[in-house]
Amino acid sequence: MAQKKGSQLSNDKATKKTQKESLSGAPRPAPAFTSTLQSDETDFPRGGGSTLTAFEFKQVREEGRREAENEAKLQVSKGEKRKRQMSDRQAKRLKKNEDAKKKEERDKDNIRVEILNYKRLVPGTHVLARVHTVLPLHLILSLPNNLLAHVPITEVSNTLTKLLTAEEAMAVEEDEESDDESTAPDLAQLFVPGQYVPAKVLTLYPTASQSFISQYPVTETTRLASRVELTLIPQKVNSEVAKKDLETGYFLVGEVRSEEDKGWIIGVGLNTEDGSSVEGFVSKDEVAKFVPAQALIPGQLFPATISSIAAGGRVVHLSLNQQDIARSQISEVSTVGSIIPGHSVNALITAVVPSGLNVKIAGFFDGTIDLAHLPLGEDDIEEKYKIGKKIRARVIYDNLAANPHSFALSALPHVLNLTSPTQEGDDTPLELAIPIGKVYQSVKVTRVLNDWGVMVRTQDGLEGFVHISHLADERIPVLSNATPQFKVGTLHRARVIGHSPMDGVLLLSFEQSVLSQLFMQVSELKVGQQLRGTIRRLTDKMLFVNVHGNVDGIVHPTHYADIRLKHPQKRFKPEASVKARVLYVEPARNRVVLTLKKTFLESDLAVPQSFEDLKVGEVTLGSVLKIVDKGVIVELFAGLKAFMPHSECSQTHIKDLSEAFYVGKPLTVRVITLDPSTSRIVVSVKQAAPTAPATAAEKLEVGEAVSGTVSQVHTEQVVVKLEGSGLTALLSLSNLSNQRHTGIEELRRSLKQGEKIDDLVVVSKNPVSGLIIVNIKKTIAAKKEKAKKEDKAPSGISANVKAIDAIEVGQIVTGTVQEQTSQGYMVQLPNNLRGRVHPCDSSDDLVLAAGRGPLRVGEEVKCYVLAVNKSKRAIDLSTRLSRVEGKEDVVDREINTVDDLKQGESVRGLVKNIAGHGVFVSLGRNVTARIMIKELFDEYVKDWESRFEINQLVSGKILSINPKSNSIEMTLRKNPSKSAKKTALLSLSDFEEGQKVVAVVRKVEAYGMFLKIEGSNVSGLCHKSEVTDNRKADVAQALKGFREGDQVKAKIVSIDTEKGKISFGIKASYFGEDFEGGEKSEEEDDDAEEENDEELSEGDQEMESGDEGSGEGEEDEDEDEDEEVRAVEEEDEEDSSDEEEIAPQNSKPAPKTALNLGAGFDWTGEVPAAAPESDDESDSDEEVTAPAKSKGKSKAVDLTATAPSSRPSSTAEYERALLASPNSSFLWIQYMSFHLQLHEIEKARKIGRQALEKISYREEEEKLNVWMALINLEIAFGTVSATEKLFEEATQYNDKRTVYMRYAEALQVAGKDEALEELFKKIVKKFSAYPESWTRFAEFYLNKGDVEAARALLPRSMKSLDRSKHVETIEKMALLEFKHGDTERGKTLFEGLIDKFPKRLDLWGVYIDQVAKVGDIQGVRGLVDRALEQKLTSKKAKFLFKKWLTIEQRIGDVAGQDKAKTKAREWVEANAKPAQDEEEESDDEE
Repeated sequence: MAQKKGSQLSNDKATKKTQKESLSGAPRPAPAFTSTLQSDETDFPRGGGSTLTAFEFKQVREEGRREAENEAKLQVSKGEKRKRQMSDRQAKRLKKNEDAKKKEERDKDNIRVEILNYKRLVPGTHVLARVHTVLPLHLILSLPNNLLAHVPITEVSNTLTKLLTAEEAMAVEEDEESDDESTAPDLAQLFVPGQYVPAKVLTLYPTASQSFISQYPVTETTRLASRVELTLIPQKVNSEVAKKDLETGYFLVGEVRSEEDKGWIIGVGLNTEDGSSVEGFVSKDEVAKFVPAQALIPGQLFPATISSIAAGGRVVHLSLNQQDIARSQISEVSTVGSIIPGHSVNALITAVVPSGLNVKIAGFFDGTIDLAHLPLGEDDIEEKYKIGKKIRARVIYDNLAANPHSFALSALPHVLNLTSPTQEGDDTPLELAIPIGKVYQSVKVTRVLNDWGVMVRTQDGLEGFVHISHLADERIPVLSNATPQFKVGTLHRARVIGHSPMDGVLLLSFEQSVLSQLFMQVSELKVGQQLRGTIRRLTDKMLFVNVHGNVDGIVHPTHYADIRLKHPQKRFKPEASVKARVLYVEPARNRVVLTLKKTFLESDLAVPQSFEDLKVGEVTLGSVLKIVDKGVIVELFAGLKAFMPHSECSQTHIKDLSEAFYVGKPLTVRVITLDPSTSRIVVSVKQAAPTAPATAAEKLEVGEAVSGTVSQVHTEQVVVKLEGSGLTALLSLSNLSNQRHTGIEELRRSLKQGEKIDDLVVVSKNPVSGLIIVNIKKTIAAKKEKAKKEDKAPSGISANVKAIDAIEVGQIVTGTVQEQTSQGYMVQLPNNLRGRVHPCDSSDDLVLAAGRGPLRVGEEVKCYVLAVNKSKRAIDLSTRLSRVEGKEDVVDREINTVDDLKQGESVRGLVKNIAGHGVFVSLGRNVTARIMIKELFDEYVKDWESRFEINQLVSGKILSINPKSNSIEMTLRKNPSKSAKKTALLSLSDFEEGQKVVAVVRKVEAYGMFLKIEGSNVSGLCHKSEVTDNRKADVAQALKGFREGDQVKAKIVSIDTEKGKISFGIKASYFGEDFEGGEKSEEEDDDAEEENDEELSEGDQEMESGDEGSGEGEEDEDEDEDEEVRAVEEEDEEDSSDEEEIAPQNSKPAPKTALNLGAGFDWTGEVPAAAPESDDESDSDEEVTAPAKSKGKSKAVDLTATAPSSRPSSTAEYERALLASPNSSFLWIQYMSFHLQLHEIEKARKIGRQALEKISYREEEEKLNVWMALINLEIAFGTVSATEKLFEEATQYNDKRTVYMRYAEALQVAGKDEALEELFKKIVKKFSAYPESWTRFAEFYLNKGDVEAARALLPRSMKSLDRSKHVETIEKMALLEFKHGDTERGKTLFEGLIDKFPKRLDLWGVYIDQVAKVGDIQGVRGLVDRALEQKLTSKKAKFLFKKWLTIEQRIGDVAGQDKAKTKAREWVEANAKPAQDEEEESDDEE
């Protein structure tokens, strides 16, 4: 038994030893014995056999189990001991490695969830976007994950691109097409901010797209959007959609192609393999049901779902139901290209990872949803989303870099519903409800997105995002959940710096530098707010100041200080700190205009934020903007302009306002009048004084007896200074003459300054202005005598007032004709009343009313009362026999309103006014018709103005009537053109902003030019800022190149339907012509026009136009001078003949200078006129009239040749034209311009050289024009050396002096002052014998402001010029002093001339004209008296008296006119006989 146990134990030990050796990998030893039936190798039978018996195998297994258990226990005890010996750092590392292995095993089958960035965007990527901003030529789109991109207008739809191309082609062809021709819509008509659109990436730029960013002010938005260019064209976005996947409910975006009878054809952009096309169709019932505008616009994009499929799949009917669009889903597709951004799907969650979800869509396509597009809030992603759960999501972009193709989706509610995120309880979109710059005192971090940013939640429950770059002022290299200061749950102070419409979150910043900024954008600033800034740089036009934020601050020279600084560079150094105040803001340009005036900075007076903040009686700050004849234009805060009448400029009378005021002078003014309808403001310095008359006058009571002394004597009143109070009062001369029983003229001559007047009584006072009116205190006897004469009337009502109350419409009264004026006849009625008889109301037959009319001064007539205006004390009368006696023999019926007329009706009228562009005819008392030049005659008449005179009878037909504007168009032609009748119907309502039109120049002013749209009655202003894209160009010189009657292309910039105003622009960029004259201007030149723009805005024009005459519709002759301040843009007043008095009657048009791209040079090829030799305005009394258009006339007067429709529009057309006219510089320069517009500079140079070869050698002037075109081309696009080389070459082939002068003009227009100064120095050396060389050089210095250098040229010129040319040169220098320099020095030069040559009447005439220009009427009178002392012939005397009378009518008074006439009669009487004797003597000598 023991042996058995021993042998068994030994066998067990042997078995264990064998197992250990096999486990350890050691070779198994050979057994002690072997059988002859077995081989040496171990046999492994099929099925896994063994050499052990069943019992032995059981024993071995049991023993192995026990041994394994013992080894496991031993291993655990050893591991605990080793763990206790391991450091904490090693334990953490071990745990981290174990976690990483677990994560790697978990994520090895998952798709990585990534955030979209600019690096991951590749061309061809499809993305869902929202419209962020609509710009004129681009869209800015918001992409997922806070990205921005832009879309050019040519990448919106193919239909829109075709319309734009067609519109550009039509702009250069004749406008003979029908009125219903469609035009390209603006982007603002096609898109609204917040609209969802699928797009496709076209191009990614390393930094920015220059074609995009160069067209708009650089902001953070445009800078970010400039990196990515997208396309919205359906043919490109939907190009990969399979036709077989189109089914009912399928979502897509199409473009409107055309309108049919029952609906609209929609292009869906599908490319089918078999070549068949798929068209979309929307019925008009569908549009009327779901589109608020009830119509679709060609080129428009809109989302839709397929409602049905017809015609074998070739036509899909679309539905515009927004609910169906938002609910539509796709379940399966045949190809991955049929899934486009915007599709809604049911997504199956396949994995939940910390950065988002992995999903499957449409059965077998992979997708991801990042944390930013999950509506998690503060929930944990693993708790809210479980694997296997289905959620609704919308595709937002595809990932082309992934293999296989995958998609990114969004589960945000506003993306699923295709709406805008809103605040709870508010329907306003988040991007509109929360302004940029808003500060949140506490926001809570809800989620950390590694190395990207943090998600936060505001106190009012809004979601926000802070990018890693905006977490702190210092750079944060790594961001994770372990970053302590930004852990989940921490609170921070934040500021809104933007919005992400696609993600539906606020973009915030934690940076302290951002939080401490006073403002983020211009809209946060308040007018009058004080700021501190740092000077960046100083230019000739303005001072640039760096203020807080990303907003530029500028200061105009008039606001550098309280006085005008001669050397601002000494005061303003770069990097110096200045204290400024906000004058007004320009949100469109993202900048603020500041003032540095000490008076403004230290004042505590309230400043208006807008026109609505002003109140009558309020005292505020202002500065002098411009000094005009009738008063001063004052610039207030908030960019407001006000007018201060002459009478309100000072407590004492100021004869010359320029002596008391200067541009930029700070003022404290009181608002005395506000007109909200016209935004007109009238202010007063006199009433704003601390001891204003209104305050002092409070002590006086009405009825109080006072006395005073005569201060001044005017035409109708006496200014009396009251004793004791020192106040100023007005006393009527008529009242004083009645008491003294003397005539007014005699009394006016007898009154002396300082004379005392007693027995005065205060009859009224104005509590606002402090105006006091006094009368002579009447005695008791006088009161009784008057009481007997007057009927009993209520107390306080005079008999005169009572008399006008007794006048009623329809009453027959008798009166005496006092005088005849252009407005009609003035009739004296009983009780000291006056009435007016309009020429059309003087007779039933206008033949009798024409000319002098049927009434004579002094004649007693019976009148019929037509109207009574008691407030203005105006009575309208009629002497028509049909009214007075009831006769029925009426030849010309009365026309009271435009409703009394019909289109096509024949009428007669009287000429009321002759303007530069037509004739105004009175058809009735209140009805005036306009006849344009082209409607005056059937044939061409050059001197048409001489054919008409005031009150002339004309007969014609009514072309058009506009009851809204009370405007009537009339024609005198016997055969009115059909086109005139057709286009005359167009009015302001027929046009829209952005529309491109062909217009005719009506008038050119310094601040712009007035244009009239051809074929309409609509006219408006093209401001000088809308003339050229080249900010560096001389706009004033460019305006001189336009003449009345010129035809131009224009774009409607704005329309004000309430005021009936329209503004135009003629910039080349408006018409797709990107070329500009000259190289890109530097930053300081970007705002070069701002000072000029500020000096004369539209408000200024309204205030200055008071000098332009009485106006068309004025009937009250006693209007205050303030009523003369009216808008320049108003058509009737603009057409007033009196406005011709503003400019000298014989002023010569400015010469067209050499080529200036963008301004000044006429690229039509017109021959530039020679510079005027003299500014003598006395040489001719003829007015400069614009040549009329005529097909049969020569090019010199045919202005239609410059019209856009008459120019060739292609290379082939130019070549054909040049074959016919090879010697025409006109065509060659146009051909060069054609290539310049295409940026083909080298081709333009070659064409210029080709022109020089082709033009005949006899055509010297034509060749010279081409030479100057080439020189100007090099100035604008070439180098300095190339320009000089070409100039030297031109001097060899042409007259040297002419080339030098034309080259000087070109440099002046280009603004190259240094080169121009050097050139003039050469000119005065080479051509010193010509007066023009010296005068042009002097004019250059005066324009530059170097007065001393200009004056130093005169003595130098006297040494070089021949003595016969001295007078001419001195005269020109004097004229330049009057125009650009010191008026007094100009007078001194003229005095020297007339002292030396007293008999030269031409010098006297020029001198008188220049003195008249500055408004010195007394000086004019003195000069005329001195000239009359010379021995003059009758012709010379007539010339002198005529000039004197004309000037008196323009700037003088009635007394001066009477004096001129009296002097003329006296001279004729005194010199008539001697003149006859001289003539007899001359006859005898012959």
